[in-house]
Amino acid sequence: MNILNYISALVLLLILLITPQSLNATHVAGGTMTYKCLGNDLYELSLEFRRDCFNGADNAQFDPEASIGFYDMNNQLVLTIGIGGEIRIPFMGDDTLNPILTSECNVIGGDVCVQRTLYRDTVPLPPRPGGYVVAYQRCCRNGTLNNISDPTSTGSTYWVRITESALQQCNSSPRFDRWPGSFICVNDTLRFDHSAVDQDGD
Repeated sequence: MNILNYISALVLLLILLITPQSLNATHVAGGTMTYKCLGNDLYELSLEFRRDCFNGADNAQFDPEASIGFYDMNNQLVLTIGIGGEIRIPFMGDDTLNPILTSECNVIGGDVCVQRTLYRDTVPLPPRPGGYVVAYQRCCRNGTLNNISDPTSTGSTYWVRITESALQQCNSSPRFDRWPGSFICVNDTLRFDHSAVDQDGD
């Protein structure tokens, strides 16, 4: 079992134990996780998360707290951070992105609605051989997807690795400049600049 599958299984188990009321959600539309070194072994951890606000279930609101797991390079939860190796980052509110996106593809279909939220907190990350893998997992995708088998039972894992070298050098992760659009027209050309900025310049 590779590290990502192992992490996914552990985080899903953690979420099953902590937030069982949210497992019927059908809303995940994407997300990203980044970190910023603040000095003195402190890191600002940010999770931007997006949901489909039309095709999500009524109980598919954003989690009031994002449960973030910290793992070492042996795929073990790090028990020195938070309770049981995880922290809970509070919900910071949400906004709706382009609430009415009438199709530009000249086809008949419904509008698109995406909401986003940001979870952000400062956490102490002392040096550790091999660094950390930081992960968040959330069930489920919306039922309109046709390229995922059983999307309403399929979740997503968002993770970032903070290497031992990054800890030693007080390095921060790169951040994407922009998100792609909420929809893409079939049989049309897609041009998207997926560049990122690294404040450390490396």
